[in-house]
Amino acid sequence: MVRTYARRHFAATVLGGMLGASVSGCGTILYPERRGQPSGRLDWGVVALDGIGLLFFFIPGVIAFAVDFITGAIYLPYDGYGSVDDEKPRQLRRIDVPRQSLTPVGIAHVIREATGHTISLNGEECETRRLKNLEDFWTTRDKFVAA
Repeated sequence: MVRTYARRHFAATVLGGMLGASVSGCGTILYPERRGQPSGRLDWGVVALDGIGLLFFFIPGVIAFAVDFITGAIYLPYDGYGSVDDEKPRQLRRIDVPRQSLTPVGIAHVIREATGHTISLNGEECETRRLKNLEDFWTTRDKFVAA
């Protein structure tokens, strides 16, 4: 009887330790590439996992939230593209593109060099418009999104 109790106690301790360790910073463990990113929109999946840790194991749950907030892993990555309801950036930057580079591949290359984001302008979901000036960007964008 004592031997069975010792096995159960050992199994419960190991299981609790593994669960506590896995809950300590769910976002940091699941999304290591998010470490160091600035604050933004919360990833509610990571918040829920940290909340479960908080519910069942208070101290590891608090540690999980602290670790994820401090590392930035609790936030969704910024994709650079906002929805219609998102606040518009305060400043746009004009990039002059040589005429020979005004192809989908050339424009994608210029954008990658200027922003660090890789995009693809090939496909049916891609549509372009020529702007007379930079101030027309937001009205043109809103028309695209509404369509």
